[in-house]
Amino acid sequence: MIFKSIIDKIKDSNKIAVLSHVMPDGDSIGSSLALYNALKKCGKDVRFILDDDSPRKYGFLKSSGEIQRPGQFESFDAVIVLDCGDTERLGNSSIYLNNNYVINIDHHMSNNKYGDLNMVNKDSAAAGELVYDLIKALDIVMDREISECLYTAIVTDTGQFQYSNTTSRTHLIIGDLINNGVNVSLMSERIYQNNSKEKTVLMNMALSSLEFFHNDVTSCISLTLEQMKEANASDEDSDGIINLARDIECVEVANSL
Repeated sequence: MIFKSIIDKIKDSNKIAVLSHVMPDGDSIGSSLALYNALKKCGKDVRFILDDDSPRKYGFLKSSGEIQRPGQFESFDAVIVLDCGDTERLGNSSIYLNNNYVINIDHHMSNNKYGDLNMVNKDSAAAGELVYDLIKALDIVMDREISECLYTAIVTDTGQFQYSNTTSRTHLIIGDLINNGVNVSLMSERIYQNNSKEKTVLMNMALSSLEFFHNDVTSCISLTLEQMKEANASDEDSDGIINLARDIECVEVANSL
């Protein structure tokens, strides 16, 4: 019932805003750009508004250069918020929730259902899976560019399909995206084999701080603000570095300081 209401509202709306959380990850960027491109494709007046920089590595996704920063309040027929458990994580973009019709789409159990319509499905591996369903229900053709955005959303939020949130349905969706033009090898190169020099320097610094505790079951790495400055690195460059401490055979718990 909620899903149909969301589809009906999107169909009835012309001017639409897509929002997502600050410190965006692959799921927030990928799912938002997929929906943004799909809605543009069917003639909607749509904007993707984000109160943060999009990570450089997702710059290959279609329309990544069209992401806008929040400005003064503006009225929309619908405001669609993706992958965001609470309004505080929207930063300044939360201004668009005031006196606008809000559709909240998320897969996090902690979501506090702040929308006029709330589709929160904790069984979905990523917001990208929910956006896939929306695009299909809206009868929008799933072209290669939209498929690449959705693939990015899902592959990053499942840890390349390694996490327990990966389901058989996840693989069915990925299969459809591949059939619509996604080149898995090229996507892997763009997302995972394209580290900046700054991130590589940070990885070296993090590994030099690696320590083990509790009979090697726990590991810890640390990075200081001074090291971030020394490496000329941004917050984006520190993303995923905790995996260096976690992806060790004997380690069950990894911490970063």
